[in-house]
Formats: sequence, C-alpha cells, structure tokens
Amino acid sequence: MDVETIIQGGGLILSGAAVGKIVDVAVKAWTARHHKGEVSVTPDPLNVRKEDKFVTRGEFNKHVEQNDAAHTEIFRRLKETEQKTEHQDGKLDVIGSDVKTIKDILIGKALKK
Repeated sequence: MDVETIIQGGGLILSGAAVGKIVDVAVKAWTARHHKGEVSVTPDPLNVRKEDKFVTRGEFNKHVEQNDAAHTEIFRRLKETEQKTEHQDGKLDVIGSDVKTIKDILIGKALKK
C-alpha cells in the first residue's frame, strides 16, 4: 500500500487518534507517578484497631442457643396464627353466604312492592 491510498482511506486519521490516546494515557501515568501530594482514602479500610474485649466461645454458644430458642418461639407462634386464620377463613365463607342470602331476600321484598 502506498501513502496516498492510506490517506484516502482515512488510515492516518485513525492512526492519529490512536497516537493521541496513547499520549494521553502516558501523560496520565506520568502524572500519577510523579504526583507530590499525599493520597488519602476515607474511611480507611486498611486500618485495623484492637478491641479491648472479644466474645468468648462460651458467650457465642449462649447467644446461638438464645437465638435458636427465639426462632423456635417464632415458628410456634406462626403455626398458631396460620391455624387461626384457616379457621376464620371458613367462618368468613359462611358469613359471606349468609349476607348474600339476606341481600337476596331484601332485594326480593323490595321488588315485590
């Protein structure tokens, strides 16, 4: 390929853009390396401080037992609630059917007048 074909095809424009991008990256890299200011990251994720008191294995096991007991109580209450709700659902169906019967009677009497 000769130079004229490359120029007509836009090859130099693309190459110029690529060279410009490479120069831009190089300048940013040089600036980052030769930066004189101090860089700070907040909050400091690498700072580790020692706590005065740690949880012992016994304290942790006690916590787990209390947590298990609380979960058992929650599931017991949930089961009771589900049973009460099932019982109420049956009552609501009966009440709905009674209301429909009453409504039909009242509408029937109103139409006869």
